[in-house]
Amino acid sequence: MIESRAEYLSRLATSIAPTILGLFGVLLLASPIRLFEGFVPTPLLPLVVVYFWAIYSPTHLPALGVFFIGLCHDLLAGGPIGLWPLIYLSISFLVTTQRPYFQGREQRVVWLGFAVSAFIAGTSVWLVSSVLAGTVLPFLPLAYQLLATIAVYPIVAGLFAELHERVITEN
Repeated sequence: MIESRAEYLSRLATSIAPTILGLFGVLLLASPIRLFEGFVPTPLLPLVVVYFWAIYSPTHLPALGVFFIGLCHDLLAGGPIGLWPLIYLSISFLVTTQRPYFQGREQRVVWLGFAVSAFIAGTSVWLVSSVLAGTVLPFLPLAYQLLATIAVYPIVAGLFAELHERVITEN
């Protein structure tokens, strides 16, 4: 059966939607937008994207998409090239291996898993950045950002769940 152009574009859009969401999260991180006049740090939305899709639909966010999200994060944040791709790919791999455990669990269990993943990611970035800087960098700003990220996870994951159910799994 010959597929129409509209059907093809629709399938393409749903297959790259998680990567686009991750890139949008990177752009928000790099933008000058600050929540509550800078009192609340911008959450690490790309981490939420990587974690969520690693559990609920890893085929829609392949390693290449995760790598590209991380690379854009590095380029826009000005950090060492390769750090965020390594972090995101590691989290994606770790979560994907634990996927059977998380599927069907209460959302608070998934949220706790995200908190652990965010702590691992944040601590890894802080350690590598401290080593590269040759000094112990302050951890408190990153801790606030991680807390903001953990706090918004249930809201963002709820939106992603709707997207996954209504758009991606229907195509």
